[in-house]
Amino acid sequence: MNFYRLIALVIVISATSAYASQSNVDLYERFDDIRVVAVISIEDINNSPMWNPGFDPLPLSVDGAIQSIQDFIKQPSLIDAIETIEIRTIKNHPGHWHYLFKLSTNDSNSSEYKVYAVLMNGKVIPAFIEPEAIK
Repeated sequence: MNFYRLIALVIVISATSAYASQSNVDLYERFDDIRVVAVISIEDINNSPMWNPGFDPLPLSVDGAIQSIQDFIKQPSLIDAIETIEIRTIKNHPGHWHYLFKLSTNDSNSSEYKVYAVLMNGKVIPAFIEPEAIK
């Protein structure tokens, strides 16, 4: 009988760890000749409104997304220019979309560009630019 309890415990632990490992979505995007990675929690995706292009109004305007980034950065003066804006789907999450922003900065302590993903609820997720050696 103890053997079956042990087996049940192993199954529960395995299922829990498998569920925990799926609590984030890694977005790998090619964006303006760079490759970026953003890690977004499933909860944040589920809390973001869905969008059906052509049928529903855009849940977050470009202006709203820019404001979200400015609020997130807390020092909008560091933004030199918005280089690129794109809107993309979140793979394997139908109806969920995000913006990608590539910003040039005038911050001498950081890289030339910053990239941010912005969900349709205004949640800002910093994206990481993959170094050349990894590409």
